[in-house]
Formats: sequence, structure tokens, C-alpha cells
Amino acid sequence: MNKETMIVLFAYASMGTICLASGTVLKTAFSDFSDESKLVVDALKSSNRQDRKEADRAIREQQKQLIDELVRMAAEQVKPTPSRSTQDSEYVRHHAKYLAIKLLGDLRAVQGVPVLLANLEYINPDIVVVGSLVEEGQRYIAAEALSKIGTPAVKPIIDKFSGQDEDELSRRLCCWTLKRILGDELSQLRLRIAIEETRDAAAKANLKAALPYFKTDQEKAAEERAKESGQTQK
Repeated sequence: MNKETMIVLFAYASMGTICLASGTVLKTAFSDFSDESKLVVDALKSSNRQDRKEADRAIREQQKQLIDELVRMAAEQVKPTPSRSTQDSEYVRHHAKYLAIKLLGDLRAVQGVPVLLANLEYINPDIVVVGSLVEEGQRYIAAEALSKIGTPAVKPIIDKFSGQDEDELSRRLCCWTLKRILGDELSQLRLRIAIEETRDAAAKANLKAALPYFKTDQEKAAEERAKESGQTQK
């Protein structure tokens, strides 16, 4: 079992979400570090204060190393279209990248925000259906991961709005993510604050271009009334 697979498996194990299904491969993979991890966790219950502090430090360092490795894997450059064969080496690299991105979101890893924003348009290699049949977060997994990280991702997302050129897909994904985190009203408020604060004309234009994506309940109601009024007049 290669290092990248072990990293991904250990990440799932550390969240307690992995299921040890049939076969001995996963059990063998975990046996190498499960005993050591158990010793460290058990040390948190030690009667010795220094042992408890050392266990706390070791666990935090282990988590940092894990997230650093996931960030590195998420940043991997892969070919745009992987082979559909799950045995193909390029597909394996794609799937490792996909899992790393997903895990950064599941672990709420704030350190992963920059690499997730840089891979916002990366497509889940297992999604073959295109168009409106697939939700944004299923197809563009970095957007989903950012939405799980939540509030710490808000400012970097808005900074990306203000700095980007006319890239409709990137803007749409940023809007989708911001809406998932804050909802329509708060997203609109944060954008308006950013518009007021920036002095750069291009940044203002980019931020304003995102506003129509977010509509408050009052705006939606007003649009509905206007639509009904127009139909009545006809």
C-alpha cells in the first residue's frame, strides 16, 4: 500500500468515519500505527501532567503533518481527463487528489483554504454527468470542501471575487460556496461592505458582478410581485 493511500486512510481513521469492511488489507494498514496512536491518546489520561501535555503536543503535531500532506496532495497537477479505468495510474492520482480535497473539507482544515481556492474548478473524477443534473458541490468538490470549512473561508473567497478577471465559472462557484456558508442576506451584506471598502475600480466591478447571485427574501418577493403585475397588465 503506497504512502498516499495510507495518508488518506489514516485521515479517515482519525475522524472515526472509516468502516473496516471485509478483507484484511485495511486492518493490516491500520495495525502499523493504531497501537502507537492508542498509546498517545491513552497518555492524555495519564496521572502525570507532563505526559498529558506531551500527548497533547504529539496529537497536534500529528494532525498538522497530516493536513500538510493532504494540502500537498490536493495541489498535485493532474491531466484534465483521467482514464475511466480505476487501475490507470493517472486515475489513481486523480482519485488521491479528490480524496485529499474532500478530507480537507471534512477535517475543517483552515490551512487548506488557499489550495482549495486554487482548485475551485477541479472536477470530481467520478462524476461523468454534466449540466444541471449534478449539484455544484458534487461536481466541483473544492467548493463543497470550502463550504464545510465555513466562516474562515469567507474573506479569502471575497478576496478572490475582487481579484479575478471575468471568469464566470469561478465567480459562480465562489457565489455558490459563499451562499452555502452565509446564506443570501449575509453574503450580500459582506459583498456590499467589501465594495465600499475597496478603492480599486476593477475589484469593485468584480464584486458588484457577484451581487445578483444573492437575493434577499424581500427582493425575491418584490420580483414576484413585479412578475405578477406584468402578467395582470397583459
